[in-house]
Amino acid sequence: MIVYIPTEVDGDSCSPPWKNDVIDGISEEVLEGLEAQGGLADAVINMGQRKVRGCSKGAKQVATLGPASCEEEMLERLFLCGVDTFRLNFSHGDHEEKTELIRKIRALEAKYRHPIAILADMQGPKQRCGKFADPDGVELKKGQKFRFDLKPDLGDETRVQLPHPEILNALKPQSKLLLDDGNIQMEILQQGYLEANKSMAMQTSNQDPPDGNPFVDCKVTVAGRLKANKGVNTPDVILPMSPITEKDKEDIEFACKAQVDWIAMSFVQTADDMGELRRRVNGHGFNEIKLLAKIEKPSAVDDLENILEESDGVMVARGDLGVEMPAEEVPFVQKRIIRAANEQGKPVIVATQMLESMIKNPTPTRAECSDIANAILDGCDCVMLSGESAVGEYPTKAVTIQRRVIEATQANQVSMPPVPETLKLKDDGKDDGTDEVLKAAASLAKACKACTIVVFTATGRTAQLLAQKRPGMPILAVCKCLEVARRVSLLHGVYGTSDRGAQDLATRVEKEGSYKVRFSEAVDIACRLAREKGLAKEDNDDVVVVARLPLFQSGRLNTIRIVQAMGAKQADGYGPEEDGEDDTDLAYFED
Repeated sequence: MIVYIPTEVDGDSCSPPWKNDVIDGISEEVLEGLEAQGGLADAVINMGQRKVRGCSKGAKQVATLGPASCEEEMLERLFLCGVDTFRLNFSHGDHEEKTELIRKIRALEAKYRHPIAILADMQGPKQRCGKFADPDGVELKKGQKFRFDLKPDLGDETRVQLPHPEILNALKPQSKLLLDDGNIQMEILQQGYLEANKSMAMQTSNQDPPDGNPFVDCKVTVAGRLKANKGVNTPDVILPMSPITEKDKEDIEFACKAQVDWIAMSFVQTADDMGELRRRVNGHGFNEIKLLAKIEKPSAVDDLENILEESDGVMVARGDLGVEMPAEEVPFVQKRIIRAANEQGKPVIVATQMLESMIKNPTPTRAECSDIANAILDGCDCVMLSGESAVGEYPTKAVTIQRRVIEATQANQVSMPPVPETLKLKDDGKDDGTDEVLKAAASLAKACKACTIVVFTATGRTAQLLAQKRPGMPILAVCKCLEVARRVSLLHGVYGTSDRGAQDLATRVEKEGSYKVRFSEAVDIACRLAREKGLAKEDNDDVVVVARLPLFQSGRLNTIRIVQAMGAKQADGYGPEEDGEDDTDLAYFED
């Protein structure tokens, strides 16, 4: 009997594999429910004649959970329609609610033996104005003067509280203020401070106001009705403040202990912000949780390359980004962010208003479909739904429409410009030949029209490097740990797994040594998984296997093998015997 030993990896431990040994497939009852809505499921029939969740998309799907999608039945439907990663928005709800959602997601992935990533999205320092005496707010006219100060008194037509002294201290004349998602705009006229209830103007632009009493006088440049607690954006000012609020600190600690897979930081301004987040996550002992920077401020765009180096991935958060810069610039900034992420081999999510009309309508606009397709053609790894899946009236249809656009884009990719040749993923300047091995594997897989490339990986790095090559077929990442299998779910075309067979091999290596595990055993696992997951349709479909020898030890990637999906033993007599003892194959492998 195999004993599963948790393996420490920089503070994380490997979870044991799922208890059931065979993929049971999707129940007819669940399928019938989705078929009744118009055949929404992303289901394929594997070689065992079971209907299983598909693993053929290139671009992945992220769905935000909310009131419309928090029940177990809806979670299952969203997953079966195509969701790869569930986003938990920490701007809403409490930790008890998030704990229950995480429990449901983990139960769902165990049911289908399909790793699902959880992305915890921190609220960040969202600045808001205070309240008004009139519950309906005030009507601001173009050209009028208006003041923001720290006084807690209810606002009127001349002033309102802005309870963020760091903003009042940082704003200078000619700076811009955007309120209510940019629907109201102002220009700073002067900065001042209150002394004995008397307004004192700053003498120079470099002067700092006395502690506790700053204000700014503004001129309204775009009129509108300002209501209580509306958001305030400062597009041309880098605020001297951390994006990690006290609430975020509590949420980050919770997310770490709940073992989410990715943590996203909102309103990142510079690379230092991501460095601060990493130190905090590492301080909780969870070094392997992946960190994602949300690019939604002009200062973040300016420091993009450095932010990418400090992050494991980025999100093009077009909501606030479109508020803080001209809307017509956002498409080109999006392209720049995607290309920069591609060049560093980091996953990039495109988010916000992808299917906004489907919050209320059962069908999308044609422009929305074009938006999704163009993001994929630009090279993004994931497309995300926000309100569409969190509070929308048609969450499963929105996921399905998004998936169908992904599939259509993928099918027509041959007539589109290929993803540009990218730079090698940085690795402290080392070049051990891994990149060339992966190029060869991708070329071989394309030439023989392989159904999948299977990579064996301890950390997910090999899958990440291979995804950067965009080989044009699914990448099946056989991972040492279930945690790693979840984290690679954001990578383009990568589907992670860490089942009993894979963890058996890892455990045997640790207990018995590398030389006791034969490479042919890994090849056998690769073929079985390709069949089970519906990637291989026929026994003679080709599978390309990429590995590093010896198993789960440091070293260069050095092995490629092409084998038919029936398995090496059946195909050419070169594979493990039924009892696992095969003296003809003494090879061993690693990642």
